[in-house]
Amino acid sequence: MEQNRFKSWALWVGVAGAVWTILAAFGLPEKVGITSDIWNTVLNSVGAILIGFGICNNPTSADKF
Repeated sequence: MEQNRFKSWALWVGVAGAVWTILAAFGLPEKVGITSDIWNTVLNSVGAILIGFGICNNPTSADKF
């Protein structure tokens, strides 16, 4: 039985990472009070990891990564 791509939690994790990366490029962290370069680097790295997880995932199969 194939799984719908839009019902895959891994797809939405990857989308969330991409959205965060785009918002960070427009300066959202500074607007919400995150001014430390260390925190910006950590949050952008987490966004990149989430994007990578979404890309490497197979959302059509529930039992495979």
